[in-house]
Amino acid sequence: MEKLMDKKDFQIMSAEFRRVSSRLLRTNADDGLDNLKRFLSCIENNPIIWQFIQEHNTLTFDIEKAIQEREMHEGYSIEPDKNYEISFIYQLLKYCAEHCKNYLSICYWYGSSRKFQDMVVSFNDRVVHLFVSHIEIYLKGVWLGMGDDGKINISVNGGQVAIAQGQGTVNATQNNHYGQAQNLKELAEEFYKLIEALDMDKEDKEDTKEIIEVAVAEVVSEKPKRSLVKHAIEKIEYAGKLGTGLNGLNTVGQQLIGLLQNFL
Repeated sequence: MEKLMDKKDFQIMSAEFRRVSSRLLRTNADDGLDNLKRFLSCIENNPIIWQFIQEHNTLTFDIEKAIQEREMHEGYSIEPDKNYEISFIYQLLKYCAEHCKNYLSICYWYGSSRKFQDMVVSFNDRVVHLFVSHIEIYLKGVWLGMGDDGKINISVNGGQVAIAQGQGTVNATQNNHYGQAQNLKELAEEFYKLIEALDMDKEDKEDTKEIIEVAVAEVVSEKPKRSLVKHAIEKIEYAGKLGTGLNGLNTVGQQLIGLLQNFL
């Protein structure tokens, strides 16, 4: 099966994902399980998102054991690695949807509060939001990488999904740029803090952050898209001009640009 998606269709699809994920992130304890099932149905039936999940759900965990062994007020042990985070959190949510009587089963004693709703909020902030953010950054990258005609072609064959943009195909195969990506992430986090002091619209700041996040995620792919990296560099340069004289901004910005230019 093949489907052609233009930018309007893509925006509608993205908006639906944001609506369903927001519903889960803001859920109350009683509605948690229903909202979780809606969320999983959304991502598993969306070929673009599902392809991304399949590519990164590469590790296998004993979720039942992880739930039983977690100490009171302690979080799940989730290593700061993209594949690890996506694999563990997806499997945790899937386990809950299929085996738990309520959403609280995976949220109990998350955080320091004794209130059930606070536990759900803490779990969503620290776990689910991490998973949702990976998907949001991926979707932003697909959007920015759309071909000149603004369309992508989705092919589904026997459960395998291929997404073609312009003349290329999206993939998420990692290469040897992990060390540089870690440096980029650290610099990017510092840059985000510094641009908060800029006289710039909140929406522009968020857009700048998202584009840099996409570029940082892109550099660990097998063939980083130069257009995405260039776009991030342009955003950093623009912020640097607005922040002339702002202590540290230009220094961090130039370090970011220097590392990103390695992928052009």
